[in-house]
Amino acid sequence: MLYDTKFLVRLLQFNSLFMKRYFLTYIVLGLTTVAFAQYGKGDYNHIGLSLGINQTSLYTSNFNTTPKMSWTGGLAIRGNYYNNFSMVYGMNFTENKMAIETFSGFSEREVDLKMMAVQVHLLLCYKIGGGPVSLDFGPVLQLNGKLKSSTTDENNFIVGNELLRVKDIEDVTPINFNLHAGITGGFENVRLNLCYQYGVTNILNNLNKQEEVKLLADGKLKGNLGVIAANIIFYF
Repeated sequence: MLYDTKFLVRLLQFNSLFMKRYFLTYIVLGLTTVAFAQYGKGDYNHIGLSLGINQTSLYTSNFNTTPKMSWTGGLAIRGNYYNNFSMVYGMNFTENKMAIETFSGFSEREVDLKMMAVQVHLLLCYKIGGGPVSLDFGPVLQLNGKLKSSTTDENNFIVGNELLRVKDIEDVTPINFNLHAGITGGFENVRLNLCYQYGVTNILNNLNKQEEVKLLADGKLKGNLGVIAANIIFYF
């Protein structure tokens, strides 16, 4: 059987419709599994809705970037696991922003970049002294879209990699892994969370696979995300 190459490319492309349908199904199944898999008598499960802000940094030597603020929101299930340990499984929707130094003509200016992402996380939480404050840590699977800029700025050249334009770096790696560490405290049904995520994968690695970008780039492109977030969580 002959395959339509263009069809395969479209099938493999990362798009928002796929994310919505696939991951909503995935999270419902995952949350249901966790809800029925808790350990021991007297254990409980709470469904949590979260909303918060984040500040995103891109750690790279290829460009000059500045962290920017944006939003995050999500759904999770928290349940007792064993003694002072509990687990949180859930999904977050995030918008991540940063600015990059560019130049056009004889003027330099910062250009805002924006990236939408869906994160699935599984966190182990240790309740300090068995109380309402816990330390949270675990892996995060992130599926993100492109690193977009406004159409008026996409042809600006990038300071630090002067042959590249802003639009040349938008196709970042769509599947990434982060490590999460945070602290959560408050009441039974309302809690505050402060956390940090570090991207252990090279989010710019997908650009190194593109021939046009490789020819223009000054060396291999490498970058890791760093995200600080503060959230308020309502448990039911």
